[in-house]
Parts: sequence; C-alpha cells; structure tokens
Amino acid sequence: MAAAVVLPIAGPYLGVWDSMPLGVQNDDGFVLSANFQGQEINATDQYGLTLVEAIWRGMNWRIRLRGLEADADGLNALLQMFGQTNSPGILGPNLTNIGDRWSNYCRTLLLVAILGNPPTSPATLTAMTAGLAPGQTTEMMMTSKMKEMPIEMVLLPYSAVDGSESVVIPFSTT
Repeated sequence: MAAAVVLPIAGPYLGVWDSMPLGVQNDDGFVLSANFQGQEINATDQYGLTLVEAIWRGMNWRIRLRGLEADADGLNALLQMFGQTNSPGILGPNLTNIGDRWSNYCRTLLLVAILGNPPTSPATLTAMTAGLAPGQTTEMMMTSKMKEMPIEMVLLPYSAVDGSESVVIPFSTT
C-alpha cells in the first residue's frame, strides 16, 4: 500500500468569548482571515498605472463564525457587548455608550482544538482584544428552520511579550 501524499489535519474547535461558550458552530467552524493593508505605488509617468512598489500599512485580522445555538451565552454577550436592557428574553441590546472606544468592550476570545489524533494545528488561538467587527451585519432567521447566527469578530492588536521582546499582536497560538 502506498503512503499517503497528503496527511490531512482536521478537527473542530471549542470557542469562548469573555469565558462564555460560543456554542456549536456550523461545519465551517471558525474562519480566520487577514486583510493586508498597503499603499500601492502605481501612478507614474514612466509605468502608467503599473504597480511598481507598495508601502506596508498593517493588517486586520477577523474571525467569522455561524453559530447554531442562538441562545449560546457567548453569542448573546457579543451581540450586546456595548450594553443590554433588563427586558426578558435572550436578546435585549441597549443603545448605550455611543462614541466610546470600541476596544473598551472587547474581551478575550479563546479557541481550543478538541481532537488530538492527528493533532489539530494550532491547538489554541487566544485573542486578548476581540469583539464584534465594526460594520458587520448579524442575521437571525425568524423561521421554522434552524436559527443560524453569522457573526464576524475583529481581533484588535495588543502588546505582548515574546521571549525577551515586546511585540504588538492581534492573537497568539500554541
């Protein structure tokens, strides 16, 4: 029998935000994405609009998920991260703290792989300053179908220590 050409590494993750479970996710799980920012140098006499260089301007990291448990504590806390009312029910967002800094309401996001054979990589992802992504739209279907809740989170950078140096990171992994 021939050896496998590809050794797949797969496995689900458990997620918590501010120590509250995010519940079961759809089959896509947690989707980590990066948007690399740069200023393109592409308006020159000699080369027209040809990209000839770019200036590094940082990157934005986000995590998308589609929760399958609309009443998961972490999902509801995320949707109400700026404040909630005392009204009964699982969702009571309150229009408070308008104009305050976004990062004041971000909390720690922890993802942990739950399969170990073969080991899922990374085993953990920790973002110390995670919250709803600005401008994202969350929908909850009001139907007889299963309620899925799509959420996009932003992972804001924070200072951390890596060995003997101080670094600015949006998350860490193990």
